[in-house]
Amino acid sequence: MSSDPSQPTSEQAAPKTTGIFYGWWMLGLISVMAAMNNAFFDKGPTLFLIPVGAALGLNRATVSLIFSLGRSEGALNGPVVGYLVDRFGARRIMVIGTVLAGMGFALFSAAPNLWVFALAYLGFVALGATMAFQDSATSMVNMWFSRYRVRAMSIREASGNLGSTVLIPLMTLVIAIYDWRVAALMGAGAYLLLILPLISFLKESPESMGLLPDGADRDLVRRSETSQTSPAEVQRIRSFYDRVDFTVKEAMRTSSFWYLLTGTVLRQVSRVAIDLHYVAILQWKDLDVGVASLIFTLRLGMNVPSKLVVGYFGDRVSKPAILTGGMVLYTMGMGLLLGSDLVWVLVISAVISGMAEGITPVNWGAIGDYFGRRHYATLRGIINLSYSWALLSVPWAAGWWFDNHESYTVPILVSGIAGAISAVIYALMRQPQSPSRATAG
Repeated sequence: MSSDPSQPTSEQAAPKTTGIFYGWWMLGLISVMAAMNNAFFDKGPTLFLIPVGAALGLNRATVSLIFSLGRSEGALNGPVVGYLVDRFGARRIMVIGTVLAGMGFALFSAAPNLWVFALAYLGFVALGATMAFQDSATSMVNMWFSRYRVRAMSIREASGNLGSTVLIPLMTLVIAIYDWRVAALMGAGAYLLLILPLISFLKESPESMGLLPDGADRDLVRRSETSQTSPAEVQRIRSFYDRVDFTVKEAMRTSSFWYLLTGTVLRQVSRVAIDLHYVAILQWKDLDVGVASLIFTLRLGMNVPSKLVVGYFGDRVSKPAILTGGMVLYTMGMGLLLGSDLVWVLVISAVISGMAEGITPVNWGAIGDYFGRRHYATLRGIINLSYSWALLSVPWAAGWWFDNHESYTVPILVSGIAGAISAVIYALMRQPQSPSRATAG
C-alpha cells in the first residue's frame, strides 16, 4: 500500500505551537548518525586505501576501483531507493541500510582476499550506507524543513564533517597501533550498536505529528493562503508553504533541473578522486603519513564552519551564486595543490578546498526549494544516477595513472578543470516557474 509521509495520519498529535520544534530534535539525531557514517563510509576509504592494498597484495588502482564502485553503486541505486523512500518512508529504508552497513564492516574487517573485500564493501557497506544516509536521511530532513531547509541540511552536513574531524585522527591512530581491521570493526559497532537504536526515535514527517515544516504556525499559513494583500511576514510565509510540488516529469522538463544535474555531475568529477587519494597525494609530495593525515583532518574540519555559515545564508542568498562561488574557491584550492610542494601552501590549499565543500547542502537543498518535498528522494536519485560513472571511473583512473606514471599531476589538473566548468553551469541555473497546471488553476 502506498504511503505518503507528507500527509497527516490518524495517530497525529495536536499541533504544537510552543517549545522547541520537534524537527530540530530530529535533526540532532540524524546529525549524530551522519557524523559516524561520514567518518567510516565517506572519509574512511582515504585511510584504508594504502593499508588494505598492502595487506591483501593489491595495487592502488584495484583498491581504488572497489571503493569507487561502492560510491557509484549508491548512485546507480539512487532512483530505485529514492522511489522506495518516497513510497514507503525514509525510516524503514534507514533501518535496512544501517543493518547492511554494519554487517558489511564486520565482514570487511575479516576479509582475507580481494573477493571477500569486494563482497563486503559492495554488497553490504556501500549499499547499506548510501540507502540509509545518501537517500533516506537527507529526504527526511527535506520533509521536516522548508523555510529553513538549507540551514537544516547544512547542520546535518557540518555534523558529518565534524564527526570525521574527531574520528579520523582516532582511526589513524588505531590503524597505526593495531590494524585497519580493528578500525573496520569500529565501523561495524557504530552502525549496529549506536546508529540502529537511534533510528527508532525518528518520525517520518511533521504532518505525522500534527505539525507543519519548520514548526510553522497553522493560523498564519491559513492567512497566507486566503489573503491577497497581507503583511510582509504573511507574504513570506506564503512563499514557503503555498507551493505546488513538481511531479518528476514536470521537474525534468525544466532547464533548472538539467543545469543542476550537469553542475552536480561536474562537481563530483572534480572532487571524487581527490577525496579518495588526498592522503596519498600528500605522501606523493613527500609528506610523512602523519602530517598528511593532519592536513586531511584540517581539510575536513574546514567543512564544519563553512557549512554552518553557508547554511545561515543559504536560505536567503541566491543558490546559483553560492554554488558558483564555492566551485571557484575549490578550483583555486586545486591550483595551489598542483603548483607547490611547500607545506604551508598545501595547508592553505586544504583550507580553501575544505571551505568550498560548504556548498554541498545548497546543492541538495536546491532540489527541495525548486521542486518541492513530495518527490525529493526520486529526483535526488536521478541526479545521483547521472554521476555514478564518475564515482566509479575517476578515482580508479587516478589510481591507474599513479600506478603507471607515479604522479598525480593529471588527476589534479582534471579536477581543477571540471570544477571551473561546474562553476559556469551553476551560474546559469534559475528558479523554475511553477507547473502550468498550478498557474492554470
